[in-house]
Amino acid sequence: MPIPQHAIDRLAPSIQPLIFETGVEYAPYSSTRGTVFLVGYEGKPYVITARHALQPDNLVPICIFPSDISHQLIPLKDVFYVPRSLEDDDFVDLAVIAIDTNRITHPEVARARLIDLALSCGEWKRYASEAQFFVLGYPEERSIFNYETQEFRADRMILLGHYRGLSRPPYLHLLSVLDNLSLKTFSGLSGAPVFAWVELPMQRPRPILCGMVLRGNPESGLIHFLDRDMLLDALQIKRQHEQ
Repeated sequence: MPIPQHAIDRLAPSIQPLIFETGVEYAPYSSTRGTVFLVGYEGKPYVITARHALQPDNLVPICIFPSDISHQLIPLKDVFYVPRSLEDDDFVDLAVIAIDTNRITHPEVARARLIDLALSCGEWKRYASEAQFFVLGYPEERSIFNYETQEFRADRMILLGHYRGLSRPPYLHLLSVLDNLSLKTFSGLSGAPVFAWVELPMQRPRPILCGMVLRGNPESGLIHFLDRDMLLDALQIKRQHEQ
């Protein structure tokens, strides 16, 4: 059966565009450079995205909003990167940003919806051959800044696909996209979460978080995504540093 729209709608607010501040008054925001998703891990809120989307070698202020309609910014605390010396570029291509809960004063920010990792991280590899996969993210070419209204618009899009197996064992996977939605590039999708819609007998169907997009190409129709376990490992290390 198709993925129910209500399941998409429930996840969607947790997935937001990664926007950079420009410092220019008449055009304060850049186009979408990536996608982020808001998660809850061991009772703490975090933002997850791809390391390269943040451009850490030339880091500038970023804007992350709590919902599609809010103009409030989520206060951020610090970012954790896996040290590059430990593994190759794919393994370390993720960033975990702590949300500064002490600076949350606006109710729109307080109501930001998180993906509860304790509930969203079920088994998926065993059912990958039959499950429907999907990516929720913000292609750069579908974002625009209106100079007259001073408003930024980014369109969240869903890409459906099938699992193609391991791209680089054991932590990088391949997703074959069914329809590239006429996108010229997949720029902006880096950092987007990858889900599997798993349907099992006698159980309620549900979306399961599988990983995070690193790169892809509309011409090939392939997306490489980082295994969820790598995200959980990074979150665990981040929590240990905080304690």
